[in-house]
Amino acid sequence: MSADPKDDDPTHALDDFMRRMRPPTAPPAAMPDLSDLDARLHTERNAPVAKPRGGKLRSGQTWSADDVVDVPEVRVPPVAPQRSGMPELVMPEVDLVAETAQAASLPEIDLPPVRSPAQPDPQALDHALREANSFAAGQWQADAQAAAAPAWQPDPHRLQLRPASHARLPAQWQPGCWVGALRQVLDSRTEFVNGAGGPAVETYAPQLLWLLWTPQRPDRPLLGRWPQQVRLSALPREQTLLAMLANVPDDTSLWLCPAHHDIDWSLAAEIALHHEPGLRPFQIDGLRSFLAAEREASFARINSAYGQPDAESAGSAP
Repeated sequence: MSADPKDDDPTHALDDFMRRMRPPTAPPAAMPDLSDLDARLHTERNAPVAKPRGGKLRSGQTWSADDVVDVPEVRVPPVAPQRSGMPELVMPEVDLVAETAQAASLPEIDLPPVRSPAQPDPQALDHALREANSFAAGQWQADAQAAAAPAWQPDPHRLQLRPASHARLPAQWQPGCWVGALRQVLDSRTEFVNGAGGPAVETYAPQLLWLLWTPQRPDRPLLGRWPQQVRLSALPREQTLLAMLANVPDDTSLWLCPAHHDIDWSLAAEIALHHEPGLRPFQIDGLRSFLAAEREASFARINSAYGQPDAESAGSAP
């Protein structure tokens, strides 16, 4: 037996080894049809079953085949599937250049015309201030006259023959009593002031100047030139007298000098100017005017009472 020269070649000993070792592959068999397996195993179930003619429900209600009503077949139209894609959106064309120019331009605002107020007339303003001043002065004068006039219903004190006086205010001078003097130095007046709410009219009552002296000589009230106390009061006369009594000892009385008594009122006004605290401008001006008037009156009295006699009268004198 002659050997095949190819079989002796060891380099070809493993050629087709894997193909020769595998069995021949056959096409896979089809899977058996088992759909009628139950019918083939249970033939008794395939017999036609008669429809029941009636029955009983779980609720206990009985029914029969005659009560069954066939319902017509209702065909529901198919619903179109919803579109899964995004709807098409059409944007209007935008002119970026025009939009940018419009945004950069300033808005136009139509404001109503503003009318500037008319400038105040100085003459009219001065006239109005004068009228207000005269009106306020008239009111003060009317109030003073009304206060001085008798009341419609008489006061019991006014019905007395002599007005009731304070026990410490004797009508005649007595030894050991204090001496006082009272005089009105400023009339009532009005003044325009600038407040928080604007200019306003402020009215001031009459100003009284009162003086006090300590008890003088026991035989007569010889007043010294320099009073012990000088005050400026805006109270009425009766209340000013009570204020004067409050400045003298409680166990003493106060005698008020008559108006014709010789008193250096110019000196009293000058003392009030220099030592009265918190004087307002109108009080300072009023005291200065009163002081100047008193000095002029004193100068006129000196000229009239102490003039030198002329030559004829001097020669005829004995």
